[in-house]
Amino acid sequence: MWIILGICLFAIIIITQLRFKLFYSPNVVRIGLIGTYQEHDLPQDVTKLISQSLVEASADGKVKPNLVSGWEVNNDATIFKFKLKDGLKWIDSTPVKSQDLIFDIPNTEVSYPDDKTIQFTLKESYSPLPSLLTKSILKKGTLLGIGPYRVAKIEKSRIFITKVTLLPPASAVSQLPVVFVRFYPNEKVAAIGFSLGEVQAILGLSNAKMFLNSHLVEIKQKTDYTKIVAVLFQTKDPFLSSRSLRQALSFATLQIPNEQIANNPYPPMSWAYNSESKKYLSNLTEAEAAMERAKSSLSEDKLHSELILTTTPNLETEGKLIIASWKNLGFDAKLRVESGIPQNFQSLLITQSIPIDPDQYFLWHATQTKTNLTQYDSKRVDKDLEDGRKTNIEDDRKAKYFDFQKTLLEDAPAVFLYFPKYNIVYLKKAESLLDKVLGL
Repeated sequence: MWIILGICLFAIIIITQLRFKLFYSPNVVRIGLIGTYQEHDLPQDVTKLISQSLVEASADGKVKPNLVSGWEVNNDATIFKFKLKDGLKWIDSTPVKSQDLIFDIPNTEVSYPDDKTIQFTLKESYSPLPSLLTKSILKKGTLLGIGPYRVAKIEKSRIFITKVTLLPPASAVSQLPVVFVRFYPNEKVAAIGFSLGEVQAILGLSNAKMFLNSHLVEIKQKTDYTKIVAVLFQTKDPFLSSRSLRQALSFATLQIPNEQIANNPYPPMSWAYNSESKKYLSNLTEAEAAMERAKSSLSEDKLHSELILTTTPNLETEGKLIIASWKNLGFDAKLRVESGIPQNFQSLLITQSIPIDPDQYFLWHATQTKTNLTQYDSKRVDKDLEDGRKTNIEDDRKAKYFDFQKTLLEDAPAVFLYFPKYNIVYLKKAESLLDKVLGL
C-alpha cells in the first residue's frame, strides 16, 4: 500500500512540475520569444547573446565602431573599407578572419583584401552603409559567434526552431547561467506558456495587461524606436488625393493615451530630427480650418463619402479611437479589421519598421512601389532622399533630411502616432538571474 501511495505521490509531483515548473535549476534561465525563425534568421535577442556586431548605433542614430577599429570611405560613398580589431576570436578560440563573414547587401560586391579588411563596393552612392552592419556577426556556415554564449543545441518542428540551448564557456559557468530560449508562434500561445511555467520571461509582448494584477510577475517596458505606429493614407485614392483633406484627418486624429508620441517619421533623439516640422494630432481647430480648404476642391458628395480605416487585430483599440475622432469632424468613417496587410486600402493603421539611419528612401521615394505603401510622389522629397544618401558630410545630410521632413509633413501622406512599447514580462523571483542575461 505504501508503495502505491509513493508512486501516486511521485506521479503528482512530476505532473505538477511539468505543468507549473515549481523547481528550477539554480543557474538556468528560460526565456520565451514570439515568432517563427530558422537557423539563418535567428532574432537579435538570441544573436546578441552569442556574438557582437561590427558597428553599433548610439541613441541618436549615429554609428560607431565596435568590432572594427574604423572604416574608410571614398568621396562618392561607393567604396567602404572596414578594418577588424586585433585579437578577435570566435568562441571556439580560432581567430576571426574577414573571409569568415558573409554579407547579403543588394547591389553590393564584398571582397576581402586581407584577413582583417572587408571592402564593400556599391553600384550607387550609399553613405548609410555602416548602419546596415549592426547585426551580430557569425562565422560563415555556422552559428559560432564571439560569445559570451555558444549554441549547444537546436530543436525544430519541421523547418522552424522551437528551442535553442545556449551554454557559457567553462570559465564563466559560475557567472553566467545556462539559457534556454523557447519560441512561440504568437502572443496568445506565449502568454499561455508563461502562465504554465514553461519560461521565466517573455520578451516582446505588445499587450501585457493580463499580468498587471499578478504579485508574482513584473513587467518592464521599453520604447522601441525602431518601429513606428502610423496611419497611412492612399494618396492615389480619389477622396484622399486632397492634401488639405489629409491634413484635416491628421489634425483630427486623437493622440493615443499613454504612448510615446511620434509627430515625425524620426525618433526625437535622432541627429536628423527637425523639431520645427509641422505637428498634428488632437487639434480640432486646425482640423476644421483644413476642412474649409478641402471644401474648395472637393464636392459636397465626396466630402460625405465613406472613409475606411483598415488595421490588424492588435491595433483594433487604437483604430476605434481614431475612427471616433474622424467622425467628430463629420466623416462617415468606419473601421475594418483584417488579419493581414491588405493590398488595397484607403487608410491603413500599421506598425512599420524604421531604419537606424535617417535614410527612409525605401518608405517614401516614388520609385519604391512595393514599400511606399501610400504611393506618395513628391519630386522634392525624392531629390532630398537621393541627395541625403550620396554625401558623407553630416551637416549636408541633415539639411536634406530637415527639408524632407518639412515637405513630407506638409503633404501629410501619413499621420505618425507613437513609438510602440516593448514589454518584458518575467517572474519576480527570477529577476536577479534574468538580469545577468537580459540586463533588466
